Amino acid sequence: MRSFLIRCYPARWRARYGDEFEAILEERPLGPFDVADILLGALDAQLRLRGHGVDTQHARSFTMSLRIGGIAAIVGASLIVIVIALTGGRTEGSDNAVTIALLLSLAALLVGLTGMSAFQARSNPWLVWTAFAVTAVGTVAIFIAGLGDLTGAGPRDWRDGPLPIGAVTAALGSAAFGIATYRGSVLSRKGALSLVIGPAVGLVGAIAVSQNLWELGMLLVVVGIVSFLAGWFTLGVAAIRLDRTSAFKPA
Repeated sequence: MRSFLIRCYPARWRARYGDEFEAILEERPLGPFDVADILLGALDAQLRLRGHGVDTQHARSFTMSLRIGGIAAIVGASLIVIVIALTGGRTEGSDNAVTIALLLSLAALLVGLTGMSAFQARSNPWLVWTAFAVTAVGTVAIFIAGLGDLTGAGPRDWRDGPLPIGAVTAALGSAAFGIATYRGSVLSRKGALSLVIGPAVGLVGAIAVSQNLWELGMLLVVVGIVSFLAGWFTLGVAAIRLDRTSAFKPA
């Protein structure tokens, strides 16, 4: 497995850093997160080496690309904003394009979480793993609901399907990632705090709506959604900026 992972990197990179990288891999057992981290790092190295010199900052570490995670977070949050703007927040009866866009946005946010969690994983591994696992479970549940909607096999009332459970689970996972990011103090703490507050406020709003407090509940839901999306967007921008800063640091 280790030999395969090393061969995924460009030849020039292996010639300069292969032995050192192999020694790093031998220091500890590799989990699924590390394997995904290394593979995305290899992809990033392949892209960076097309017409450019070796990026020593990335060559000395196999942390998951901040740039990929940041872009994915921004794309995911932006897609949700576009869908809300085009539908007025009402997805009932919408065409398949809206459902597909929402599913793509959730997939992008999951990629963003995975890409940006590399730095937090070393200081808060259990919290980062929990955030990833919970978000992944929620995303899968939402995907199942979305596919059911696309194929017409889902329940007539969305509340009877896996969508509510998936939405709550994914929101809780995002909040856990926000806590890990806030504690890590690597990316924007304001964005992390916004990511924590958003799901909490939205959940309180949903409970208020279920208790017939419609106006207050919907206000809290809207505030929660705005905070949630702002958190992801802010963290995405912070990740891209940090990646650019790292890329220009001297070796």
